[in-house]
Amino acid sequence: MKRTIAALTMITLLMTVAAQERVSLEYCRQQALKANKELLISNEKKTQAEAMRQMAFDQFTPKVTANGAAIWSSRSVQLLNDNQQDNLNNLGTNITNGIVERLGNGVIANYIAQTNLVQHISGRIDGVGQSLVDDLSTDTRAIYAGMVGVTQPIFMGGKLISLYKIASANAEVKDLEYAKAVEDLEIQVDEYYWRVVSVENKYRLAQDYCNLLDTLYHNVGEMVDAGVATRGDLLKVQVKLNEARMSLSKAESGLALAKMALAQLCGMPINSDFTVEDADLDKLPVLADTAIDMERVYSNRPEMQMLQQAQIIGKEGVNMARSTFMPNIVANGGYIISNPNLLNGFEKEFGGMFYGGVVVNFPIAHATSFHSMKLAKSKQREVQYQMEQAKELIKLQVTQISQQRNVSMKNYLQAESNIQSAEENLRLAQAAFDEGVLGASDLMGAQTAWMKAFSEKIDATIELKINDLYLNRALGEKQTSTVE
Repeated sequence: MKRTIAALTMITLLMTVAAQERVSLEYCRQQALKANKELLISNEKKTQAEAMRQMAFDQFTPKVTANGAAIWSSRSVQLLNDNQQDNLNNLGTNITNGIVERLGNGVIANYIAQTNLVQHISGRIDGVGQSLVDDLSTDTRAIYAGMVGVTQPIFMGGKLISLYKIASANAEVKDLEYAKAVEDLEIQVDEYYWRVVSVENKYRLAQDYCNLLDTLYHNVGEMVDAGVATRGDLLKVQVKLNEARMSLSKAESGLALAKMALAQLCGMPINSDFTVEDADLDKLPVLADTAIDMERVYSNRPEMQMLQQAQIIGKEGVNMARSTFMPNIVANGGYIISNPNLLNGFEKEFGGMFYGGVVVNFPIAHATSFHSMKLAKSKQREVQYQMEQAKELIKLQVTQISQQRNVSMKNYLQAESNIQSAEENLRLAQAAFDEGVLGASDLMGAQTAWMKAFSEKIDATIELKINDLYLNRALGEKQTSTVE
């Protein structure tokens, strides 16, 4: 009966494990990269920086613009004022009146008056004046105009080149920030993943320990029935078994919480039932110690790479400040069209012309330019100091993590040694108990020591894995799913 129950329990356990999805560290990373909103925001910032770089490059190309206008007004533009128009309209009358006044009442004046010559001459000249006024009149109550223009910078003091280099450096910084965000997220996923590995191994260990105590309880019960053990011995085993079952329950709850945290980070359903591929700690190789080349570390670290781009931005900032002392040369040209036609006496028709020219602006003096140069040079020095400080901090960080990793390696090797001793001690204790020369309390002590040794090995292995993870990050090396 007991064998049947045990067989059914094993079958149920195997079916449960088979139903669980097995996930790898790389799979968890990829899922987290897809689900993380901060990473999506960082990617959009990278896209924006690239667009800014393209916009800076566009400053080198010609700019073509087209403008059109239609203007209506209640009155037309007058080329002659009212007095000038009145004088022209009465030009003949004014001239003949002056002549008559000069001639007085003489014979010639009487003759001219009798023959109506004055009226004839003044009428003809008045007509010429009125015709001239009409010809100079414009109908500008409706004006239509259009212009197509092209502007091409020729020399802007070097500010356009500096602007492009700054935009390119900023785009590179955003790429590095995105890469760093990816690395930070992967580090977090790795921590959560190995936490699941740790808790899952602790859960398995608690199960094995419960099985040992359960077997011991059964054996001691049979010994009590045979009269070779006391009821007190059985109660001691019972207490240990109850404690082990409580520990198993806590480990099971901890495993569920650890899986929930990993699932949430990876964008999976919170109640996902899965198992991790790297749960077998004995199959994880150990990373060998390697010499540390700090110059390579500096070149690999994204912080230093971003500061290098900041150096470029600082240098080009100085160049942009210097460009304010230099002339700006711009060429422009285009075509203008209007109605009335300005080129043909304001006729009500469209007419236009091409134009072109070069504009030169030369700054003479402005106090802001000097202050801008001082500010740019100060920012450039600031970045240099930041690089020196970053190198010192990175070297300190690498040294500290390397020492922590060495300590965790010693703990790992010690835990390996303790496991061998604990297993041998348990084997001997079990043999002595089976022969009846060792009590249940002594066997439980050996079992407890064995469980403690395995628990310490799990902690040491995970600690070593995490420290390897941190060391790789400090060295600027790309993380991998397993230690190599």
